[in-house]
Amino acid sequence: MPAQRVIDAHIHLAVQWRDGESGLPNPALSSMPPSWQRDWSEQLLLEFQAGSADKYKFEGSVFIECMHESPSAEAKWVLEMCRDSRSSIMGCVAHVPVPDGTAAVEDMLAELRDSEGRLPPELKGGRVVLLGPPMPADDACLSESYLAGLRALEAAGLPLWEWCCCSSALRSVAEASSKFPKMTFVLDHLGHNGSGEDFEAWAPALEQLAENQNVVAKLGAIEQWGTSDPGKFLDFAIKVFGPGRVMAESNWFVNTSLGDTYEATFDKIMASCKRLELSPEDIDAVFYGNAKRVYSL
Repeated sequence: MPAQRVIDAHIHLAVQWRDGESGLPNPALSSMPPSWQRDWSEQLLLEFQAGSADKYKFEGSVFIECMHESPSAEAKWVLEMCRDSRSSIMGCVAHVPVPDGTAAVEDMLAELRDSEGRLPPELKGGRVVLLGPPMPADDACLSESYLAGLRALEAAGLPLWEWCCCSSALRSVAEASSKFPKMTFVLDHLGHNGSGEDFEAWAPALEQLAENQNVVAKLGAIEQWGTSDPGKFLDFAIKVFGPGRVMAESNWFVNTSLGDTYEATFDKIMASCKRLELSPEDIDAVFYGNAKRVYSL
């Protein structure tokens, strides 16, 4: 059976040290356990991907911000990779300060514009996690400053925003997404970041979010969910969004830092696709085609 082609829709890179030299500071990483304390380079990512080449043919990856300081320095570092024909990094979702409102968004994007005022085409969208510490309110994304930031992002010609939240925030995320029908919203990790065995509360909230046709969901970060039966969550998400609005993600390097193999999540997603009897074309969309379309790769 030929290997399934994949665009990994969600990876992180980190270069705090750059092999002993000063890199980009990352306070979030520096406080983590020893298994996290290394440089997570593109070369290391490729080595992990090569380990499952018998099952998956990785054709590229999308970088998702991971809190380096400063956000603009992180974005510039990754965008330079995206422009390098030798790199496997196909696009960058940057840390754009949407929660802080219009001026903050405009100022950050101004740092990334070229001499003619254009944003780089490799910049695909923005994200700021709706997670702690401290945990924001479940309806934080409905504040006036947050909505103004989304309007500024759309006005700047960057109409893609990623939600990274716990299940308790999903209904507010659904409401916010409905206010911007011309934008694309991507739900990271199925909105189940460490929410545990909460299927009965999570499922109807996810179904409400899926009613917004401008929302796409990423299948992954299972290593953080805290549930004994991730397949139940994956199956439900694929059913309510449909195979045309879900994307496979590894969440590397978080997954391997927590002890998973690189391909563990992909194996679970594939098993879910098989249980649901998806066609080969739909499976290819889940692992490859949807990411290519959503991120204009």
